[in-house]
Amino acid sequence: MKYFTARSAFIAILAALEISPISAEVPASCLASSVTSCTDAIKSTKTRTLSLTSWCSSVLGCVQSTTTLTGDPVTITSTKVVWESFSYEVLASEDTVTSGYTFTETEYSAVTTTTFMPTWTVERFVVTTVQPRARRWDEAGHAKDLLKRQKTTSICPSAIETQACSCILTGCAPPVTKDARSTIKEKVTETSYSVIEIPITYTNVEWTGTSTTEIEEYTETSIIGILSTHTTTIKCTPSATNPSFYLQATDAPAVDGKYWWVAPTNPRPLRFSIEPTFNPEISEATVFSLDSEKRLITRHKGGTLYANVDPYSSFSIIHHLTRGEMQLRKYSYLRCEIKPASGRYPGGYGELYCIADGPFNREVFNWCPIYLEWFNAPLVLSYMWSNVAPVCSPIVFLVKPVCEGA
Repeated sequence: MKYFTARSAFIAILAALEISPISAEVPASCLASSVTSCTDAIKSTKTRTLSLTSWCSSVLGCVQSTTTLTGDPVTITSTKVVWESFSYEVLASEDTVTSGYTFTETEYSAVTTTTFMPTWTVERFVVTTVQPRARRWDEAGHAKDLLKRQKTTSICPSAIETQACSCILTGCAPPVTKDARSTIKEKVTETSYSVIEIPITYTNVEWTGTSTTEIEEYTETSIIGILSTHTTTIKCTPSATNPSFYLQATDAPAVDGKYWWVAPTNPRPLRFSIEPTFNPEISEATVFSLDSEKRLITRHKGGTLYANVDPYSSFSIIHHLTRGEMQLRKYSYLRCEIKPASGRYPGGYGELYCIADGPFNREVFNWCPIYLEWFNAPLVLSYMWSNVAPVCSPIVFLVKPVCEGA
């Protein structure tokens, strides 16, 4: 029973090595005493299965046949399936509700449109082909190929030894096929999609607006000035020089022939200044003169008033300020001279030329209707005549001496 167990194990090992063991039906020649003795001797000498197989193959003259497969690389593709699902809403039904609101004359309009642009990414797979590298044992033979070893020293007589190996092995090992082709492993991902519809109910809202009126009370303050007259006497002495003069406007149709009048008319754009207006009567006109610094001045009950403009722009309203206000506000003086008559106007009067201190080279008088409407201050000094935006008329002021012929 012990012998049978060892023999079964031996047959199993040979089966694992692809070597056919002795058939269950043992030939009669294998039962001869000389053959069985040789068989036992061989097995006792070649205790390792691989060594036994190699030695008997050599005795039987077996030649190991090896076939090597070459050629194009072999591609092994593995596919992975990824499932993705997405859903979208499907209108299933509609409801209508009415909602009310109140408003106070307010209009709403869209001012900005936003576009959302998502980015969708698609994968691109690149396969690189690698050339197979020759293996050394394919060219020169494997150094450890046991089936190619030379026959070792005989254990039994040659004829019996061959018979014994024939009983141990049923035949030579079959041909061996070696695959020398390179293998490319390719992974492919397939995406499958499923779509889910989600039914929704859309609610239409009908709005009913109710207009309300809001009344906010406030107090409007109106200022109406009452002009009081203060008289200043100017003495004209024959044959004596008197530098005082009136300024008569020309060219501007609305005020042509009228006189520069320094009067705080209503309304006043600035509480601390007086702006020029125009009066058709020379008896009501303001009397001017030039001081030692050529500044255009006029006498007033509250003190000397200086013609000026603010220093902030090239198109400036003309004001009249006291010395204290001029020092406080740093406005720009009008410095003037009287030029000889140009011959364009009757009477042979000199013509007033003024330029403001500071930047912008302001030297042209403009009469502007829109400034009269907005500020009640139509006289402007600029670097040029403004015939557009705003539309104004140029003015030339004739210098009429207060003491004619004096």
